[in-house]
Amino acid sequence: MGELSMREMRAGYHVITDALERDGEVVLTHHGKPFAKVVPILPQVEDAKAQAAARREKLLAWGKERRKAPSKMKELPPFDWDEFRKDRV
Repeated sequence: MGELSMREMRAGYHVITDALERDGEVVLTHHGKPFAKVVPILPQVEDAKAQAAARREKLLAWGKERRKAPSKMKELPPFDWDEFRKDRV
């Protein structure tokens, strides 16, 4: 985790982005005392999108199987409210 002072932060936007790329998380300080933490949001969003795509593919496969052989129809996958809420970021 990196650390940036207010003076360094005011130098420009690129200072924060460089520190985030290098360290992952950055603590902002004012007179040597930490007051905020900056974390990148993109990896979390990408993970959520990948998980949602995997669930979508699973349901599409279930639908295709159901159309092919209605007599061998499987049950719907169990519904999980926690999993549902993850998509509502």
